[in-house]
Amino acid sequence: MRISNKSAVQSILFHLNDLGVRDIVYSPGSRNAPFAIGLDGNPHFNVHIKVDERSAAFFALGIAQQTQKPVVLICTSGTAPLNYAPAIAEAFYQEIPLIVITADRPQESINQSEGQCIDQIGIYNNYIKSQCSLIEEAIAPVDVAQNHQRIAEVMQDAIQFPHGPVHINVPFYEPLYLESTDLIPETQEYRRTESIATETPEVRFDHNQSYLVLLGQNNDLEIINWLPKLVALPNVMVMTETHSNAHGYGAIDCIDRWIMSRYKADIENLHWDVVISLGHNIISRKIKSIIKQKAVSHWSVQWQKKAIDTYRLQPQIFNCSVSQFLKTWLQDVSKDYENDLVPIVDEIKVDLHNYFSSRPFSDLKLFYLLSLSCPSGAQIQMGNSSVVRYIQLFDQRRDLRFFGNRGVSGIDGSTSTAVGAATVHSGPVVFVTGDLSFLYDANGLWHQPWPKNLKSIVVDNGGGGIFKIIDGAKNEPAVPVFFETPHHRDLLLWLKGWGFSAKVMNELSETDLLDFFEDDALNFLVVKTSGDLNPIELDLFFEYFKQQNERVENN
Repeated sequence: MRISNKSAVQSILFHLNDLGVRDIVYSPGSRNAPFAIGLDGNPHFNVHIKVDERSAAFFALGIAQQTQKPVVLICTSGTAPLNYAPAIAEAFYQEIPLIVITADRPQESINQSEGQCIDQIGIYNNYIKSQCSLIEEAIAPVDVAQNHQRIAEVMQDAIQFPHGPVHINVPFYEPLYLESTDLIPETQEYRRTESIATETPEVRFDHNQSYLVLLGQNNDLEIINWLPKLVALPNVMVMTETHSNAHGYGAIDCIDRWIMSRYKADIENLHWDVVISLGHNIISRKIKSIIKQKAVSHWSVQWQKKAIDTYRLQPQIFNCSVSQFLKTWLQDVSKDYENDLVPIVDEIKVDLHNYFSSRPFSDLKLFYLLSLSCPSGAQIQMGNSSVVRYIQLFDQRRDLRFFGNRGVSGIDGSTSTAVGAATVHSGPVVFVTGDLSFLYDANGLWHQPWPKNLKSIVVDNGGGGIFKIIDGAKNEPAVPVFFETPHHRDLLLWLKGWGFSAKVMNELSETDLLDFFEDDALNFLVVKTSGDLNPIELDLFFEYFKQQNERVENN
């Protein structure tokens, strides 16, 4: 194992190993060369080399999403750290731990027309948990020890609740490529910081109040064990989003479908004394709008001290895990108060098979077929915009888990995130993305070796189809030019240029999807749909549910 002569590198690698960090995503450059020396042949780390820093950061995000352990990013100076910013923001709002290490030039070089040189101190200020810039070229024992302590404190912040990204800026003088035969003693000392104690929530269930429990993006797998008890309470309505990964048992899993199948009077009569957020980053804009009108108060179960006030109700904050909150809140609820039977969600059970058998092929039909055909036990990596919204329209299977970049909800980085997740996940991974998002993150394909467990579906509806189905935009005459932006690219040629095996289909069946998932030689499936037909089919789908409700109510 090689040893860089830079004391900061020795300290950083020591603390990473001490924390149990294993995955490091490294982007080549000159100023970060001392890290290359320290990592070359180092048995403690899995080093992933990624040239494009923006893609690298999302790749790291995908790994951390799966492992829930810190993943390290290392890059050179200049604009390279700025390319990390989108993924760092996403990690911040998803509470995913990243340790961002940026090499830098000495302070006297900043703003002096030196190459690859910008002011890097505080560049992630608004979406970073903790940060520091190290003492330049620390040699004296007191300086080495001070850097060592700073590094320990910042890295610990990444794994304290709420998890999140941290930043260590490391200025280096030249020469950069020198080695040492021995480690500096001050860089090998253990430094521990105390963990932040969790709070025991002081809250009790009130039989006289009406509750809406809304499950958003969530990593607490224990919540599924609480779901049957929650839905059995007569004064509790439970709604779950796809990426809550808690479905069934009588909860409302398809929120937008449920809302769109209601009559206006049904929505007007909704009322909740308390809305309880278990997980955040809600996809459904419709339910957020309704809550703002129909809820009296809001309880937010979150690790952040600053309130997440999504509904502008000045929430009461509970700094604890979802499981801790539910255990305390429901501890006095007697078995006698629960319904004998799990309540049936008041949505008419429509035979979707018969419905779609007579409908033309569209985005909507594709996602219905996909909900039936995904491999058992797979995790679904969801692209943003229309993809997450279509997926939420269909009953979620409990044998699948769903992930997506819903912290900031940008279309950038979806491919890179999925590749990172598949790299460390042992089971099948299905990545579903739109065409513009796929093209945007083309460098996500720049990965070797490609994960054999990853199957990718690109929905090619010619451009930004989301703007044809969301309220407001769909009636805007400037949509085709300024919003939808048709790409006019042959995605099959694009994929083959990257060396992938791909297939294009203009229409498909459930059998076609099953064949794709079973074909180990096929990496990508590009599915073409009509951008003009898609919004029509979606409107007809919602109207069909309303008609079914009316038919039942009149009988």
